[in-house]
Amino acid sequence: MSRDLKIIHIGLGPIGMGIAKMVLAKEGLKVVGACDSAAEKANKDLGDVLGLGKKLRIKVAGDPVKFIKAAKADVAVVSTTSSAKVVKATIEALINRGINVVTTCEEFAYPVPGNAKVFRDLDAIARKKKVSVLGTGVNPGFAMDALALTMTAPCESVSRVSVTRIVDAGTRRLPLQRKVGAGLSLAQFSRAKAEGTVRHVGLPESVQMIADSLGFKLDRVEETLEPAIAPRDLNTDYLRIAAGTAAGIKQAARGYSKTGLVVSLDLHMYVGADSPRDHIVIDGSPSMDMTVKGGIAGDVATAAISVNAIPKVMSARPGVLTMRDIPLLHSYNKEEARNPPKK
Repeated sequence: MSRDLKIIHIGLGPIGMGIAKMVLAKEGLKVVGACDSAAEKANKDLGDVLGLGKKLRIKVAGDPVKFIKAAKADVAVVSTTSSAKVVKATIEALINRGINVVTTCEEFAYPVPGNAKVFRDLDAIARKKKVSVLGTGVNPGFAMDALALTMTAPCESVSRVSVTRIVDAGTRRLPLQRKVGAGLSLAQFSRAKAEGTVRHVGLPESVQMIADSLGFKLDRVEETLEPAIAPRDLNTDYLRIAAGTAAGIKQAARGYSKTGLVVSLDLHMYVGADSPRDHIVIDGSPSMDMTVKGGIAGDVATAAISVNAIPKVMSARPGVLTMRDIPLLHSYNKEEARNPPKK
Protein backbone atom coordinates (compact mmCIF):
# COMPACT_ATOMS: atom_id res chain seq x y z
CA MET A 1 0.00 0.00 0.00
CA SER A 2 1.43 3.36 -1.03
CA ARG A 3 1.94 6.20 1.45
CA ASP A 4 3.51 9.64 1.58
CA LEU A 5 7.18 9.75 2.55
CA LYS A 6 7.79 11.57 5.83
CA ILE A 7 10.40 14.33 5.48
CA ILE A 8 12.21 16.44 8.08
CA HIS A 9 14.34 19.51 7.37
CA ILE A 10 17.48 20.49 9.29
CA GLY A 11 18.75 23.95 8.34
CA LEU A 12 16.41 26.66 7.09
CA GLY A 13 18.71 29.11 5.38
CA PRO A 14 17.78 30.29 1.87
CA ILE A 15 18.50 26.88 0.33
CA GLY A 16 16.89 24.92 3.16
CA MET A 17 13.75 27.05 2.97
CA GLY A 18 13.61 26.64 -0.80
CA ILE A 19 13.78 22.87 -0.42
CA ALA A 20 11.11 22.86 2.31
CA LYS A 21 8.73 24.90 0.15
CA MET A 22 9.27 22.53 -2.77
CA VAL A 23 8.69 19.44 -0.62
CA LEU A 24 5.45 20.95 0.68
CA ALA A 25 4.23 21.35 -2.90
CA LYS A 26 4.96 17.73 -3.92
CA GLU A 27 2.34 14.99 -3.73
CA GLY A 28 3.82 11.91 -2.12
CA LEU A 29 5.95 13.86 0.37
CA LYS A 30 4.89 15.07 3.81
CA VAL A 31 6.86 17.45 6.02
CA VAL A 32 6.70 16.21 9.62
CA GLY A 33 9.37 18.33 11.28
CA ALA A 34 11.95 21.09 10.92
CA CYS A 35 14.89 22.44 12.89
CA ASP A 36 17.03 25.58 12.80
CA SER A 37 18.99 26.99 15.72
CA ALA A 38 18.69 30.64 14.60
CA ALA A 39 16.81 32.65 17.23
CA GLU A 40 14.56 34.27 14.63
CA LYS A 41 13.33 30.85 13.44
CA ALA A 42 13.39 28.51 16.44
CA ASN A 43 10.05 27.87 18.16
CA LYS A 44 8.08 29.53 15.35
CA ASP A 45 5.56 27.87 13.06
CA LEU A 46 7.22 26.56 9.91
CA GLY A 47 4.62 28.30 7.76
CA ASP A 48 5.63 31.65 9.27
CA VAL A 49 9.35 30.94 8.83
CA LEU A 50 8.77 30.06 5.18
CA GLY A 51 6.61 33.15 4.65
CA LEU A 52 3.64 31.11 3.42
CA GLY A 53 1.00 33.31 5.03
CA LYS A 54 -0.53 30.31 6.80
CA LYS A 55 0.20 28.06 9.76
CA LEU A 56 1.45 24.53 9.16
CA ARG A 57 1.21 23.49 12.83
CA ILE A 58 4.85 22.40 12.71
CA LYS A 59 7.01 24.17 15.28
CA VAL A 60 10.60 24.73 14.18
CA ALA A 61 12.87 23.11 16.77
CA GLY A 62 15.92 25.03 17.96
CA ASP A 63 18.02 22.18 19.35
CA PRO A 64 19.16 19.76 16.61
CA VAL A 65 20.36 17.14 19.09
CA LYS A 66 17.00 16.90 20.86
CA PHE A 67 15.16 17.17 17.54
CA ILE A 68 16.99 14.23 15.99
CA LYS A 69 16.65 12.07 19.11
CA ALA A 70 12.87 12.34 18.81
CA ALA A 71 12.65 12.34 15.00
CA LYS A 72 10.61 9.79 13.08
CA ALA A 73 10.94 10.17 9.32
CA ASP A 74 11.90 8.42 6.10
CA VAL A 75 14.31 11.10 4.87
CA ALA A 76 16.06 14.08 6.45
CA VAL A 77 17.19 16.96 4.25
CA VAL A 78 20.26 18.60 5.83
CA SER A 79 21.25 22.09 4.63
CA THR A 80 23.47 23.51 7.33
CA THR A 81 27.14 23.77 6.31
CA SER A 82 29.66 23.25 3.50
CA SER A 83 31.98 21.23 5.76
CA ALA A 84 31.82 17.43 5.81
CA LYS A 85 33.61 17.30 9.15
CA VAL A 86 31.16 19.75 10.74
CA VAL A 87 28.03 18.00 9.43
CA LYS A 88 29.30 14.52 10.33
CA ALA A 89 27.76 14.44 13.82
CA THR A 90 24.33 15.46 12.51
CA ILE A 91 24.35 12.83 9.77
CA GLU A 92 25.61 10.13 12.12
CA ALA A 93 22.78 10.87 14.56
CA LEU A 94 20.22 10.61 11.76
CA ILE A 95 21.71 7.33 10.53
CA ASN A 96 21.47 5.90 14.05
CA ARG A 97 17.79 6.83 14.05
CA GLY A 98 17.35 4.81 10.84
CA ILE A 99 16.65 7.94 8.75
CA ASN A 100 17.93 8.31 5.19
CA VAL A 101 19.71 11.59 4.41
CA VAL A 102 19.96 14.02 1.52
CA THR A 103 22.44 16.81 2.23
CA THR A 104 23.48 19.90 0.30
CA CYS A 105 26.86 19.96 2.11
CA GLU A 106 29.27 20.62 -0.75
CA GLU A 107 32.11 18.55 0.70
CA PHE A 108 29.73 15.60 0.89
CA ALA A 109 29.42 15.50 -2.91
CA TYR A 110 32.44 13.20 -3.22
CA PRO A 111 35.29 11.94 -1.01
CA VAL A 112 38.64 13.68 -1.45
CA PRO A 113 41.78 12.88 0.58
CA GLY A 114 41.06 15.42 3.32
CA ASN A 115 37.57 14.06 4.00
CA ALA A 116 37.85 10.40 3.03
CA LYS A 117 37.73 9.22 6.66
CA VAL A 118 34.42 10.99 7.25
CA PHE A 119 32.93 9.08 4.31
CA ARG A 120 34.39 5.74 5.45
CA ASP A 121 33.18 6.14 9.03
CA LEU A 122 29.63 7.11 8.07
CA ASP A 123 29.46 4.55 5.27
CA ALA A 124 30.14 1.72 7.71
CA ILE A 125 27.39 2.91 10.06
CA ALA A 126 24.90 3.52 7.25
CA ARG A 127 25.43 0.05 5.80
CA LYS A 128 24.85 -1.48 9.22
CA LYS A 129 21.68 0.55 9.76
CA LYS A 130 20.54 -0.05 6.14
CA VAL A 131 20.03 3.60 5.32
CA SER A 132 21.38 5.74 2.49
CA VAL A 133 23.13 9.13 2.59
CA LEU A 134 23.55 11.32 -0.50
CA GLY A 135 25.39 14.60 -0.96
CA THR A 136 24.00 16.57 -3.88
CA GLY A 137 23.25 20.02 -5.28
CA VAL A 138 23.66 21.96 -8.48
CA ASN A 139 27.41 22.45 -8.02
CA PRO A 140 28.95 20.21 -6.90
CA GLY A 141 26.55 17.40 -7.70
CA PHE A 142 25.41 18.22 -11.22
CA ALA A 143 26.55 21.16 -13.36
CA MET A 144 30.30 20.54 -13.22
CA ASP A 145 30.42 16.78 -12.61
CA ALA A 146 27.33 14.56 -12.97
CA LEU A 147 26.13 16.31 -16.15
CA ALA A 148 29.58 16.07 -17.71
CA LEU A 149 29.80 12.38 -16.81
CA THR A 150 26.39 11.74 -18.39
CA MET A 151 27.68 13.31 -21.60
CA THR A 152 30.45 10.72 -21.80
CA ALA A 153 27.93 7.85 -22.08
CA PRO A 154 28.11 7.65 -25.90
CA CYS A 155 31.90 7.99 -25.98
CA GLU A 156 34.13 5.07 -26.89
CA SER A 157 37.00 6.82 -25.13
CA VAL A 158 37.62 10.07 -23.26
CA SER A 159 40.95 11.88 -22.90
CA ARG A 160 39.82 15.08 -21.17
CA VAL A 161 36.77 16.70 -19.59
CA SER A 162 36.54 20.50 -19.46
CA VAL A 163 33.74 22.45 -17.80
CA THR A 164 33.28 26.22 -17.62
CA ARG A 165 30.50 27.65 -15.48
CA ILE A 166 29.81 31.39 -15.60
CA VAL A 167 27.32 32.72 -13.05
CA ASP A 168 26.06 36.26 -12.51
CA ALA A 169 26.22 36.35 -8.71
CA GLY A 170 24.09 39.49 -8.75
CA THR A 171 21.04 37.31 -9.38
CA ARG A 172 21.74 35.01 -6.43
CA ARG A 173 21.08 35.05 -2.70
CA LEU A 174 22.99 37.31 -0.29
CA PRO A 175 24.95 34.49 1.44
CA LEU A 176 26.35 33.43 -1.93
CA GLN A 177 27.31 37.01 -2.85
CA ARG A 178 29.18 37.25 0.43
CA LYS A 179 30.78 33.83 -0.08
CA VAL A 180 32.32 35.01 -3.35
CA GLY A 181 33.56 38.25 -1.77
CA ALA A 182 31.39 40.67 -3.70
CA GLY A 183 32.05 44.23 -2.51
CA LEU A 184 35.33 43.51 -0.72
CA SER A 185 38.36 45.67 -1.38
CA LEU A 186 41.22 43.77 -2.98
CA ALA A 187 43.11 43.80 0.33
CA GLN A 188 40.04 42.42 2.13
CA PHE A 189 39.62 39.78 -0.56
CA SER A 190 43.25 38.73 -0.16
CA ARG A 191 42.81 38.32 3.61
CA ALA A 192 39.53 36.42 3.19
CA LYS A 193 41.18 34.14 0.64
CA ALA A 194 43.99 33.36 3.09
CA GLU A 195 41.41 32.63 5.82
CA GLY A 196 39.40 30.40 3.48
CA THR A 197 36.20 32.42 3.93
CA VAL A 198 35.93 33.44 0.28
CA ARG A 199 35.75 30.60 -2.21
CA HIS A 200 33.38 28.18 -3.85
CA VAL A 201 33.46 24.83 -2.07
CA GLY A 202 33.38 21.71 -4.20
CA LEU A 203 35.66 21.97 -7.23
CA PRO A 204 38.19 19.36 -6.01
CA GLU A 205 35.26 17.05 -5.23
CA SER A 206 33.98 17.45 -8.79
CA VAL A 207 37.46 16.82 -10.26
CA GLN A 208 37.82 13.65 -8.23
CA MET A 209 34.33 12.37 -9.12
CA ILE A 210 35.01 12.78 -12.83
CA ALA A 211 38.48 11.27 -12.63
CA ASP A 212 37.46 8.22 -10.60
CA SER A 213 34.41 7.58 -12.79
CA LEU A 214 36.44 7.64 -16.00
CA GLY A 215 39.45 5.77 -14.62
CA PHE A 216 41.84 8.71 -14.69
CA LYS A 217 44.59 8.12 -12.12
CA LEU A 218 45.38 11.57 -10.78
CA ASP A 219 48.90 12.51 -9.75
CA ARG A 220 47.75 15.86 -8.40
CA VAL A 221 44.87 18.33 -8.22
CA GLU A 222 45.62 22.06 -8.34
CA GLU A 223 43.19 24.81 -7.38
CA THR A 224 43.51 28.56 -8.00
CA LEU A 225 41.42 31.51 -6.88
CA GLU A 226 41.50 35.18 -7.82
CA PRO A 227 39.05 38.08 -7.61
CA ALA A 228 36.88 39.18 -10.49
CA ILE A 229 37.29 42.97 -10.39
CA ALA A 230 34.29 45.23 -10.92
CA PRO A 231 34.88 47.37 -14.05
CA ARG A 232 32.30 49.93 -12.85
CA ASP A 233 30.00 50.56 -9.90
CA LEU A 234 27.58 47.67 -9.56
CA ASN A 235 24.45 47.16 -7.44
CA THR A 236 22.54 44.07 -6.38
CA ASP A 237 19.42 43.79 -4.24
CA TYR A 238 21.75 43.47 -1.26
CA LEU A 239 25.12 45.09 -1.99
CA ARG A 240 26.78 48.10 -3.56
CA ILE A 241 30.04 47.23 -5.29
CA ALA A 242 32.45 50.03 -6.16
CA ALA A 243 34.50 49.95 -9.34
CA GLY A 244 37.90 48.39 -8.70
CA THR A 245 36.71 46.21 -5.82
CA ALA A 246 35.96 42.48 -5.94
CA ALA A 247 32.76 41.56 -7.76
CA GLY A 248 33.24 37.86 -7.06
CA ILE A 249 35.60 35.03 -7.91
CA LYS A 250 37.38 33.33 -10.76
CA GLN A 251 38.24 29.88 -9.48
CA ALA A 252 39.73 26.88 -11.23
CA ALA A 253 40.66 23.29 -10.47
CA ARG A 254 42.85 21.04 -12.61
CA GLY A 255 43.36 17.30 -12.39
CA TYR A 256 46.59 15.90 -13.83
CA SER A 257 47.55 12.31 -14.59
CA LYS A 258 50.86 11.02 -15.93
CA THR A 259 49.61 11.86 -19.44
CA GLY A 260 48.91 15.50 -18.51
CA LEU A 261 45.75 17.52 -17.91
CA VAL A 262 42.64 15.29 -17.86
CA VAL A 263 40.04 17.32 -15.92
CA SER A 264 39.71 21.11 -16.22
CA LEU A 265 37.08 23.06 -14.26
CA ASP A 266 36.63 26.85 -14.36
CA LEU A 267 34.07 28.68 -12.27
CA HIS A 268 33.49 32.42 -12.79
CA MET A 269 30.94 33.61 -10.26
CA TYR A 270 30.70 37.36 -9.90
CA VAL A 271 28.25 40.25 -10.02
CA GLY A 272 27.71 41.46 -13.57
CA ALA A 273 29.15 38.39 -15.32
CA ASP A 274 28.41 38.53 -19.05
CA SER A 275 26.67 35.69 -20.90
CA PRO A 276 26.04 33.29 -18.00
CA ARG A 277 26.34 29.72 -19.23
CA ASP A 278 27.47 26.19 -18.56
CA HIS A 279 29.87 24.88 -21.19
CA ILE A 280 31.03 21.26 -21.27
CA VAL A 281 33.63 19.88 -23.65
CA ILE A 282 34.45 16.18 -23.85
CA ASP A 283 37.64 15.35 -25.78
CA GLY A 284 37.29 11.79 -26.95
CA SER A 285 35.77 9.52 -29.54
CA PRO A 286 33.39 11.05 -30.35
CA SER A 287 34.12 14.49 -28.88
CA MET A 288 31.21 16.41 -27.40
CA ASP A 289 30.54 20.13 -26.95
CA MET A 290 27.46 21.46 -25.17
CA THR A 291 26.45 24.88 -23.86
CA VAL A 292 23.49 25.64 -21.58
CA LYS A 293 22.69 29.24 -22.44
CA GLY A 294 21.93 31.31 -19.37
CA GLY A 295 23.39 28.60 -17.17
CA ILE A 296 21.65 26.17 -14.84
CA ALA A 297 19.70 28.25 -12.31
CA GLY A 298 21.57 27.80 -9.05
CA ASP A 299 19.21 28.14 -6.08
CA VAL A 300 16.12 26.63 -7.72
CA ALA A 301 18.22 23.84 -9.21
CA THR A 302 19.80 22.93 -5.88
CA ALA A 303 16.38 22.71 -4.24
CA ALA A 304 14.95 20.69 -7.13
CA ILE A 305 17.86 18.25 -7.28
CA SER A 306 17.56 17.66 -3.54
CA VAL A 307 13.82 16.99 -3.76
CA ASN A 308 14.12 14.86 -6.91
CA ALA A 309 16.77 12.75 -5.16
CA ILE A 310 14.48 11.76 -2.29
CA PRO A 311 12.78 8.79 -4.04
CA LYS A 312 16.17 7.59 -5.34
CA VAL A 313 17.69 7.67 -1.87
CA MET A 314 14.77 5.66 -0.51
CA SER A 315 15.49 2.84 -2.94
CA ALA A 316 19.29 3.12 -3.17
CA ARG A 317 21.70 0.64 -1.64
CA PRO A 318 22.67 1.38 1.96
CA GLY A 319 25.76 3.49 2.60
CA VAL A 320 27.17 6.92 1.81
CA LEU A 321 26.52 7.58 -1.88
CA THR A 322 27.40 10.16 -4.50
CA MET A 323 25.59 11.23 -7.64
CA ARG A 324 27.46 8.62 -9.66
CA ASP A 325 26.12 5.85 -7.38
CA ILE A 326 22.37 6.39 -7.69
CA PRO A 327 20.05 5.62 -10.62
CA LEU A 328 19.51 8.30 -13.25
CA LEU A 329 18.07 11.35 -11.53
CA HIS A 330 15.10 13.03 -13.20
CA SER A 331 12.25 15.39 -12.39
CA TYR A 332 10.00 14.37 -9.51
CA ASN A 333 7.57 11.47 -9.92
CA LYS A 334 5.00 11.17 -7.13
CA GLU A 335 4.34 7.49 -7.85
CA GLU A 336 8.02 6.68 -7.42
CA ALA A 337 7.99 8.47 -4.07
CA ARG A 338 4.88 6.67 -2.86
CA ASN A 339 6.04 3.22 -3.94
CA PRO A 340 9.81 3.01 -3.43
CA PRO A 341 11.26 -0.51 -3.73
CA LYS A 342 12.74 -1.97 -0.58
CA LYS A 343 16.49 -1.75 -0.04
